[in-house]
Amino acid sequence: MAATANVRLIEYLGGLNMFGGNFQTWKLHSAQDYFMFFAYILAGVLVFWLIAKHMNKQRNHEKAVEKVSGRLKKICGKPSEVLKNATLNLPEGKMTFDVVLMDKRGVYLVRTYGWGIKIYGTPDGAMWRREDAKRKEEFENPLLELKKGAEEITKVMEENGVQNLKVMPMVVFADNFQTPELYLGYGSFSTTYQELKSWYKKQSGVKEVQYDYDKVSSIIKRLAK
Repeated sequence: MAATANVRLIEYLGGLNMFGGNFQTWKLHSAQDYFMFFAYILAGVLVFWLIAKHMNKQRNHEKAVEKVSGRLKKICGKPSEVLKNATLNLPEGKMTFDVVLMDKRGVYLVRTYGWGIKIYGTPDGAMWRREDAKRKEEFENPLLELKKGAEEITKVMEENGVQNLKVMPMVVFADNFQTPELYLGYGSFSTTYQELKSWYKKQSGVKEVQYDYDKVSSIIKRLAK
């Protein structure tokens, strides 16, 4: 119905020839024509409003985790494993990560954000800031927690005989209104959902597994229990 309304609206606007300087009002020669004209305009506005409302409902942390974990499952190849909302029992206490990804290169600890079209901060700063057209929010630099988690996991792996395992942070901004602009500097380990595939491919450009995958997978799963 919405598509038909938009087509009819375009036909009316074409007949009116508003941009050609010849406003052909004879196309709307009855009350019914005027009614239908404005009804089609209203239908088009309603469609755009419903789309915007639906998109806005998707701009939250839970949806961001679902989107990012789903995308990683599709692009990370084999062998690999994606653990969503994983809480790991580490030496200094429990830590929860939005996603824990194991692939050929190593282990990624992932933090996701569901809204924010401009992101400001530095890799070493205590706080970052995200903004959209209506709000601004400062939040703790996620790299601080992710790097701490990486150190803890590395320690556990070394105690279990796994040496030189790469445990890396990954921060993904998944606002669906537009591709977020990141002003975070070099070494932020950050990307957007829209650019995740290309970013990931650059990070994990190896053909062979770089560690004892089965052993590391078993240890991670044990930590998650």
